[in-house]
Amino acid sequence: MTMNNLGLFLFRVSVSGIMILNHGLGKFSNPEPFIENVTKMGLPFPKIISYLAISAETVFPFLIILGLFVRISALIAGINMMVAAFVIHMIIFGDPFSKYELAVLYMISFLFIAVVGPGGWTAQKLFGGN
Repeated sequence: MTMNNLGLFLFRVSVSGIMILNHGLGKFSNPEPFIENVTKMGLPFPKIISYLAISAETVFPFLIILGLFVRISALIAGINMMVAAFVIHMIIFGDPFSKYELAVLYMISFLFIAVVGPGGWTAQKLFGGN
């Protein structure tokens, strides 16, 4: 069981950390260019959608790293990546799969975490939670 906990810990920390570093921090520190891009796509409520996406790429992965509200956070991040892959890249931009395979891998990874759970090494368990 300890190796499973270690594996889940390393997986959730690495996937979430890479998401934050490579996709979230830039948008979080300067959201305006992202909001402008979402507006150009013609999506409804572009500011709301933008801040939800930014949260799904920063706040929720950070919670996953800490081991707090992991399943719901991973579900939110996974749904965000599903929208990025299949709505933005595939439908709106008409990109080939090679352009959105990373979003699909993130989607699969976050949905895996949502289904399997965080393992035993979480901040929530340190404070007596489930």
